[in-house]
Amino acid sequence: MKQVQLSLFDHPTLNISKDLKRAMHAAVKNSKLSRDEIVDRINELAGRYGVRLVKGKETSLHLSTFEKWINPDDLTRQMPVRALPVFCAVVGCPELLDIIANPMGLRVIGPDEVKLLNWARAYWRQRTCHNELYT
Repeated sequence: MKQVQLSLFDHPTLNISKDLKRAMHAAVKNSKLSRDEIVDRINELAGRYGVRLVKGKETSLHLSTFEKWINPDDLTRQMPVRALPVFCAVVGCPELLDIIANPMGLRVIGPDEVKLLNWARAYWRQRTCHNELYT
């Protein structure tokens, strides 16, 4: 894996709990859905894709557990990583995955960025080949 050079002012932490919970709380607050609707949709998607959200005999997520998962002041209860993509899909906020990648100097990019990156790679390959022919 390529090493990433951080600036003097970058102080990444591998403890993303607080940042992730703050971002999740904000995503819920900015959503057009109520918390009950979000929980219902999370349960629906999790059921459709076979994602187990909770431990024990419970088969679905309850609002009380969801509230604990998104409470930035309660770091003892975390959303399981397997539930995070479902949450992101429901609230329409895939940027939350960036919080997981950032401490390692990585970014999560979407389809438009992937197209641009592929174009840039092809452009530089063509330019490099073209320059080698004439040097």
